[in-house]
Amino acid sequence: MTETPTYNFQYDESVAEFAVSKSAYLRTHPNAAFKLVATAALVLDTSLPTPRILLLQRAANDSHPGKWEPPGGAVDDEDLTILHAAARELWEEASLQASHISGPVGGPHFFPRSNGDQICRFSFAVHVLTNDGAALSAKLDPNEHQSYVWATEEEVRAGRAGAVDLEFVKEEVKRTVLLAFIQAHDDSAQFVSRTRWTGCTRRHVL
Repeated sequence: MTETPTYNFQYDESVAEFAVSKSAYLRTHPNAAFKLVATAALVLDTSLPTPRILLLQRAANDSHPGKWEPPGGAVDDEDLTILHAAARELWEEASLQASHISGPVGGPHFFPRSNGDQICRFSFAVHVLTNDGAALSAKLDPNEHQSYVWATEEEVRAGRAGAVDLEFVKEEVKRTVLLAFIQAHDDSAQFVSRTRWTGCTRRHVL
């Protein structure tokens, strides 16, 4: 893994409520049935006529071995905001840098830890930095994931991308991935007009 980048990204007004720390978010939701927050980063590659989404296959020695999911994970106390947590997880799991975050995609998903604590996961649509003309390529953490694919909407629906079977960690994860394609179609015309900066430097542009 290369040096951790500075997370400079834009975000839509629609996700502004997540531009706060986990503790600040929980303070504004005192009656929430959860105290743990996670994120998922839904990364679409729109450089080809048919958009594709990034999916990671969980490592054989991890929970849900061999099953598929988008990049994501728990929001840490040290994360500046929930959106920064999504950007961090994307970097740690796929070595891709977020440039723009929108959404949320679908509703929050709730699932328990082994000790019974409830986790709430929010999913975001994420655009990433690219080298001009270069194909998007992920670099995985082998402790967490063993393979990746860029899958089209049709491949996700069919549960197969080429010779690869796409069995998702949960059915709701597959539904959220499909929603990302739908939302991308709906949001593309409004992409630039609804963005805000994180307060970091603006050297990365879309």
